[in-house]
Amino acid sequence: MKLSTALVALTTLAAASAKKISGGAAQKMVRSARKLEDQNQDQQAEEDFAFLGYYDAKVVGCKKDLETPMYNEQGEYEYEAVLVRLCPSDAGCDSDSTHGCKGGYGDMLVGLTTFVAAYFEDQRDNMQWDDAFEVDKFAECEEYNPDENADDGNQGQWENYQFFIGPTCTDDGLDVKLAVFSDEYCTQVSEYDFETISNGWTLPYGDGGLVSTKCNSCTEYNDNGELELREMCMQSYEMSPYKCEEGMEYYSYYGQNTQGCEMIAATFPSKKSGGSGGKVFGWIVFTLVVVGLAGYIVWWRKKKASTVE
Repeated sequence: MKLSTALVALTTLAAASAKKISGGAAQKMVRSARKLEDQNQDQQAEEDFAFLGYYDAKVVGCKKDLETPMYNEQGEYEYEAVLVRLCPSDAGCDSDSTHGCKGGYGDMLVGLTTFVAAYFEDQRDNMQWDDAFEVDKFAECEEYNPDENADDGNQGQWENYQFFIGPTCTDDGLDVKLAVFSDEYCTQVSEYDFETISNGWTLPYGDGGLVSTKCNSCTEYNDNGELELREMCMQSYEMSPYKCEEGMEYYSYYGQNTQGCEMIAATFPSKKSGGSGGKVFGWIVFTLVVVGLAGYIVWWRKKKASTVE
């Protein structure tokens, strides 16, 4: 980028002018250049993702035990993923519908931990956490110490065990919940439930609802009353390795990304709104009508011939 070149130039200038200007002044020049570069990168990101402003995001599915794990920016594998649908805002996104919308949408497959972290960061100022249980701490797989909630008589009861709490898909594949695991990657569900190891406490979001499955606009107003893109949408889109934008009217100036269509269809075969199931049913009905009509014509001709005779 041009600004990066400018940063190098300013850094070189600061070093070359060290004898003429103070070290503090040189460092200030470098900091100013870096700040300007960061601002330019933020502006560039807004421009790259501007098309997201035409959409609402909705979680339409959650998949456990991925055949091909997803690799996140932390260099870790994720074995669960959510399917986030981008529904056109002007056509209306239906929060009560499993699919969200019927047409003009795009899908993106996002690692579960990646999405939950982006969602929590986006919602941090709007959510009221339980002071006794830091829910946002477990947006990623984190170790849990039962002694935190144990009374004096039960302290140390689980000292020979390790427990971890993290997000996972609900059994129906439609929502996200917290669960107790026995491994640091949160892939093996613990044989002990949270109530057992926490002196009768109930695990928040243990049945679902950890993230919203309703339609969420990809834009919001900031404190200055300016409309801006939401981090949840931008981060989810940026971190998604598989996207299917073949039905989207608005998309990046790089063009429609359809490289993930096959992967998404294979991972969530039932999530294609108005998909092949409806077409197959339509063909069955059409075939039955044609066969029935042909049978009626044959019967009518035979009856007419017998009447003439």
